[in-house]
Amino acid sequence: MIELDGLPEHPVRFAAILLLAGFAAVSVAKIYGLFFMRWKSPFRIGQSMNVQHAEVVEWTQGPGGGEGYVNAGGELWRAASKDPLKPGDAVTVGAVNGLTLSVKRKSV
Repeated sequence: MIELDGLPEHPVRFAAILLLAGFAAVSVAKIYGLFFMRWKSPFRIGQSMNVQHAEVVEWTQGPGGGEGYVNAGGELWRAASKDPLKPGDAVTVGAVNGLTLSVKRKSV
């Protein structure tokens, strides 16, 4: 039989040590991610979004304008416009008001 010095004799102890080592490795990776990786990819909200063009996904026209959702920069945003729009229309982002985009119909 092969004897390995330094390893526990009972298989349950060996499994418990391996499990504890695995949890420790995952914990270290999580802590590293929380403290050092959070600044690597900043959130793009507001003026830093830098998206000028979008496409209407869903739209409801009202008396003073309309509102709905547009796909801007690969993300779904709430939008408002005075122009009559329908899904599939290309729009230009004029301003960012909180989490709502002000859009206009893109001129051809």
